[in-house]
Amino acid sequence: MKIKAFVCYFLLLGCLSSAAACGGDDEGAPVPPPPAPPEDAGSGNMRVKTRGENLYIAAKMDGERDIVYWFKRCMFNELYTFYRVGIVRNTASEPIRDPSREPEIELNLAFSDNIGPFAVSGYGWCGANHSYKEGQKVRTAYNERFSVRANDRPVTGDVTLLADSVTVDVVNVILDPSRPLEDGELRDPLCRETVHYRIEGRNIEVSASHLFCNTAPVTIETYYGMQSMFANETQTFTSGGAYTDWTVQSGVSQFLKGDYPEFRRFVERNASAYQSSFLLPGGLGDHGMLGDGDIVFIGNSSAKSYHKLISRKRFENGDRIAWRGVYTWFAEPLADDAGLFCYEGAVAGRRALFLDVRVACSRMLELPSGLDARRFDLLDANGDLRVEASGKNALRLSAGGPGGCVLLFGGEDGAEGE
Repeated sequence: MKIKAFVCYFLLLGCLSSAAACGGDDEGAPVPPPPAPPEDAGSGNMRVKTRGENLYIAAKMDGERDIVYWFKRCMFNELYTFYRVGIVRNTASEPIRDPSREPEIELNLAFSDNIGPFAVSGYGWCGANHSYKEGQKVRTAYNERFSVRANDRPVTGDVTLLADSVTVDVVNVILDPSRPLEDGELRDPLCRETVHYRIEGRNIEVSASHLFCNTAPVTIETYYGMQSMFANETQTFTSGGAYTDWTVQSGVSQFLKGDYPEFRRFVERNASAYQSSFLLPGGLGDHGMLGDGDIVFIGNSSAKSYHKLISRKRFENGDRIAWRGVYTWFAEPLADDAGLFCYEGAVAGRRALFLDVRVACSRMLELPSGLDARRFDLLDANGDLRVEASGKNALRLSAGGPGGCVLLFGGEDGAEGE
């Protein structure tokens, strides 16, 4: 099997100086109603609706359900991100007509941290849902701007349309809690946070980067980055981690990088669905800013689970960091038995197969329709799992113990499996 290296390029915006972080109707005539927003312009398998700052998206999860997303400014600092993810029952071939419909099952709600935050040594948390010294009065970040594109075309105004992919670009300013308050507010920036969201079907891919523009060097005690707010989780599985089989949530805790150096992915499940949180290799995803004695995963913490990305590192003006991750939701995996866990998602616009074996095995896996077993790229791997094509429609899996991988299909780069 040929292995390809994937390099992530991040668009990094410049940082302003610390002093400037942000750097009628005719009288008497009846008023006609505003024109109705255009319906279903464009083409694609997702329905998109914008109303003011609110972005709603509906996509097919499977033949029985739709997944619905709601992006808006949220958390204490009013940062723009995905606020709610849920499920609506729908047996039609197209997603529901109104993506803003209340979900019947809630999967993810940003009632606390979503992307971020930072803990500055000696001064506390900043960004995401955190207030200054947790006093619930002073913000530690703000959203500078955001923009939405559907099928790579700008979305403006209140519209409803169809699209195959939606991207959201966000710029936030994270404020430095080590600096003094001015008129009861934090004014000096710690860094500029640039986040690119790509929504495609049951997946949200996140590319986050930070350009530090702090006045004086600081030590980042902790940065979590990719977090999970999956609702009502009952069990967790970690690929390449301590929990190689489904573990009841009360038994999930944390583990160290040195004990599980290949860990990058965890999956949670509840009574209705699964959520996968996959940290891609490259940038902070290589865990180069963690020591072997540092925690790399935290689960079952205030109804949240985290990828930990930074521990006790010094940053000064001009430093840059970046990471990528993919959230994938599904109601039914391709396989979930005593020996194999497998589900499909998407990464970088390509169909992805997530494979994990729990015990030593030698078995075949029939591929979903449209995937060619002879052409795939290996994006990530851990443990002792080996994968090779068995004709066009099946993979042969062999392992001496637990192991996992992520395979990418489609696109011109697909290499033949050996």
